[in-house]
Amino acid sequence: MKRLIFAVVMALIVFGLLNFVYCNLDDKTFSYPIVFKFSVPLIMPNGFQTIPLPLGFILLSIFCFGMVFIALLETLPSVYKSLELRSRNKRIKELERELKVVKEMSGVEKQT
Repeated sequence: MKRLIFAVVMALIVFGLLNFVYCNLDDKTFSYPIVFKFSVPLIMPNGFQTIPLPLGFILLSIFCFGMVFIALLETLPSVYKSLELRSRNKRIKELERELKVVKEMSGVEKQT
């Protein structure tokens, strides 16, 4: 969880710094407009399209999203390990209860 928070904070800082640099460049550097289009031929022949977005902003956004996504991918194994540990601890508790019951039963038989 700490890595994820760190990655989000770093992504915001890097996004802010790179956005500052991007905004202080001239108009021709990264301002090439890109329009994303989506259409399904038989269902939506006209489709959807976005407003023109500057190339620099898209690159900055993808970079920051990638930083956060990598942190999320790193946390997945730890989540699975914690789930595995919980199931093992549950099994250990069940076996300890069974052992306690067996000990009590054997103690009762010795006394009679």
